[in-house]
Amino acid sequence: MVTNELPFLGSYLLIASTAGAVAQGQLDSVGGVIAGVLALVVLLGLLVIVRRALRADAALHNPTPARRPWRRILLAPLPAFRHDVVRLRNLSYGEGRRRRLDVYHRRDRPTGVPVVLHLHGGGFHSGNKSREARPLIGHLVSRGAVCVSADYRLRPQVRYEDQLADARAAVEWVRSHARDYGGDESRMFLVGSSAGAYLSVDAVNAGTTGIAGIVCRYGYYGGLTPERPQPPILVIHGENDLLVPPSHAREFADRMRPGAGTAVYVELPGGHHDFDLYESVRSNAVSIAVERFIASIASQLPTSSARRPPSLV
Repeated sequence: MVTNELPFLGSYLLIASTAGAVAQGQLDSVGGVIAGVLALVVLLGLLVIVRRALRADAALHNPTPARRPWRRILLAPLPAFRHDVVRLRNLSYGEGRRRRLDVYHRRDRPTGVPVVLHLHGGGFHSGNKSREARPLIGHLVSRGAVCVSADYRLRPQVRYEDQLADARAAVEWVRSHARDYGGDESRMFLVGSSAGAYLSVDAVNAGTTGIAGIVCRYGYYGGLTPERPQPPILVIHGENDLLVPPSHAREFADRMRPGAGTAVYVELPGGHHDFDLYESVRSNAVSIAVERFIASIASQLPTSSARRPPSLV
């Protein structure tokens, strides 16, 4: 999964090690020639990975040509938040160490913007609010949104019902505090990664209202079905996901369509699980698609007269 999202770093290391071997005369033997040929084969494989990643825009119906942060993708793919993003850490939405969340807003703090709550993955047993979706959060906040990433209690210390209660409590905290950071609580979106996708959908099933849309990324869904009317849902999954087969995600999207305003399924060519840990070609394409999904829905909702960035309507 790491190589699949960081092929450029892999190629840098391969080229540097091969160049060093040539400089030291290590490729003058038969064994050295074989090693050089193998290095070339691996490099070609990395190029294939890049080509597959570039197909994500077509799968997501993103505008072309795509505007990518190539400097970040090529030279600084490990996510580090941008200079225009402010992060407020470990705010409490309930009792206990795991009931904490981080709020991200743009430094110039535009007002009346959509607010996004992210719930992390980890199979309900692990994970934290700082691991996944960092490229997506950085992208959305730079474009004007307010983003929140929340922890929740983990098994086996608690039951699933407790985790669902935490997710719903985080939603209510965001609803109550969105305006403090420039967000518009009437345009709230949920983004779930893996197990977080399950929690996002099930929170609406459990009675959470006022959600404008849900984005599910490499989600685990089990037998989840719509028990209440669902908001528009965007389901994004990797075609090579080894943890949750894409067929399961397709079946989930099919089940959700009768109960949602719209349920769109996108399968990413060459994508694996956790495709959003790094600033990569694929994660950037997903970030653009999620921004477009939020903007298309937010533009149809009643808005205040507060100033908003044009990209997120």
